[in-house]
Order: sequence, then structure tokens, then C-alpha cells
Amino acid sequence: RHSANPWLLRIYGVELPPIDSAFAAGGVLFATSAGTLYANGEELAKGADRLIGAVAVDGGIVAATDSEFFITRSDAMLIERFAPETTGSMRKLGTDGQTVIVATQQGYSEFDPLRMSLSAPASITANGIAWSRPATLSTEQAEQIGTAALGDAINWERVLLDFHSGRILPVVGRYIADITALCLLYMCFSGIWLWTRRR
Repeated sequence: RHSANPWLLRIYGVELPPIDSAFAAGGVLFATSAGTLYANGEELAKGADRLIGAVAVDGGIVAATDSEFFITRSDAMLIERFAPETTGSMRKLGTDGQTVIVATQQGYSEFDPLRMSLSAPASITANGIAWSRPATLSTEQAEQIGTAALGDAINWERVLLDFHSGRILPVVGRYIADITALCLLYMCFSGIWLWTRRR
């Protein structure tokens, strides 16, 4: 079994990966870290680019990275993953209250989550578009996402082996292990000696 507990990672000097970007929509916090997209601290999709925004739509949420759209239910369950054919990367995501708007290098396009289609750049004005704004993560949220990103960083077999050998504490670990072993030997031999005296 593996573990990525923060206290265990600190003992081994493993640092949590940074959060690339984070956006909130419909009560769900989306974030990307180490090439993975997370929703409320749970892994949503691997191989994801940097998140550019998230907006709530009827019956769900649309999150977007530089190159893909992710459509989820309101409970953050992934419904569809869609990579449109664009000549440039997407820059930001927003909504005018009815449609999902994407800003690309060529201009503004409309994304239809029902038909899974991205329209060609049109003469859409930026007026009235509520652009998705980055979310500020708390320490607990960042730690939860970083821990999930590490995943199988350390297994418990290694921890137990390092604990018994004393390597889990760099300087004094071996001395503590040696003293503990000597104390156990003393308890064994003194117990046998007491037992023989009673007989």
C-alpha cells in the first residue's frame, strides 16, 4: 500500500508539486497539477494542460485547458472530454449568461457542450462576457491536491524497513534503533534470569 501523507513526505523531504492553475464554478474547485486535472481534490483526468477557466452551464460545468474541454456534472463527475481542432491555444473561458465563450488567438468562439462543437472565430464583442477568474486555494486545498498528485510516492513497506533500520531519521535514527534493540535484548535476558530464579 502507498501513502502520500504530508507528515510522511516531510520526513522523506518530498515536496508537494505546485498547483499550475485553479478555477471554481458551480461549487466545484478545479485545479491542474503535474499534468493532471483535479475536481475538489479528486483526480478527474490525466494528461491535462494548464487550466484556463471553468463556468457553470445548465445541468453541469464546463472546464477548459489550453487545448481541451471537460464537461462534468454538478457533482464533478466527468461526462465528456473534448479536444477541438484549433490552430492556436485557448486563452480564457467565460460566459455571457447563455453560451460558453472561448478566447483564442484568432478571436472569440462559442462552445456548445451539448453538440460538443466549437464554432469558428466570430465577431463577438467582449462586452457582457463574464470571464472565469482564478481561484485562491487555501493551504488545506493545495495540500490535498498536491498529495493526490504525488499518489504512489512512498509505500508503507519502505517506511517500515527504514523505521527498523533507523534510516527514517537521518542522523540519530540508527542510534535510536541500536539502543532500542539493546533494550529489547536486556528485557529478554533479564526476564529469563528472573524466571530461572523463581524456579
